[in-house]
Amino acid sequence: MNFLDLSLLYVTVIILFPVPASESSAPFRSKISGPPVATNIIYQSKDNGNTWQDISYGLPLNELPQDFFVAKSEIYLRLGASTYYSKNDISSPVWEKERDRNPQMSSIALKNSAMRAQNVVESNGIVIATGQRGIRRSTDNGEHWEWVIREGGVGIAVEKIDGGLAAISCNTTTMSRRIHVSMDDGMTWKAISDGLRPTLFITSIKQVGKYLICGHPDGIFRSSDMGKTWDMVHPSVENRDVKFRTTSNSDPFEDHRKVFKIHVSGNTVYAVAGSAGC
Repeated sequence: MNFLDLSLLYVTVIILFPVPASESSAPFRSKISGPPVATNIIYQSKDNGNTWQDISYGLPLNELPQDFFVAKSEIYLRLGASTYYSKNDISSPVWEKERDRNPQMSSIALKNSAMRAQNVVESNGIVIATGQRGIRRSTDNGEHWEWVIREGGVGIAVEKIDGGLAAISCNTTTMSRRIHVSMDDGMTWKAISDGLRPTLFITSIKQVGKYLICGHPDGIFRSSDMGKTWDMVHPSVENRDVKFRTTSNSDPFEDHRKVFKIHVSGNTVYAVAGSAGC
């Protein structure tokens, strides 16, 4: 076989069976990949918890949510030292980082959120609040208090519901958080969480429409009969494989237990993943 035949054979082989180019030998090829996308951090439901939409896209990956607040037209989420906001009246929220906007908007939102977190509600002139011994009640605007739920542990949350109040307190006998409701301005209370697996990590109790809804390590649960029965309407955070970064070298985030905390604005429910706490 002469040289011309060999050259023709070589070209034919190259055309039919090209040699894969390596990254270094093909500088014109680029790997298309955007920044990591957050998922399973925050969900939204606009049908009383029947269906849920993941609205995490655009947030930093694996950052631990530290605060959440729903304003009249915007929602705010604080991750680490940064605050992100989005419109709350659109079907798929687009998150933007607070940079050039008026910083007072963010500080006011987070301040309002912190005030709500103090867990004090008023019902027909009666003040109900959490405390180190449980849930307490005042009939004179906080001058004097009486303990109305006292189960050995601290009070976790109080909320207004249709016709009454709901509260979460820690029971040191059962070693669990229990949900209670009152229909007489906090004078008497009834535990309604017996249908849920006992746990120290129930985070919240809210009402949306005719339903009570709570965050539990096993998932998001909903009741249409004032706690007689509970149905899971969303899987737990653990089942969604959420992992958070270490918050700092001096204060590592080692608690792998996660749970959704529930927020309600009108007919919209938000579920924000976070630390179960203790």
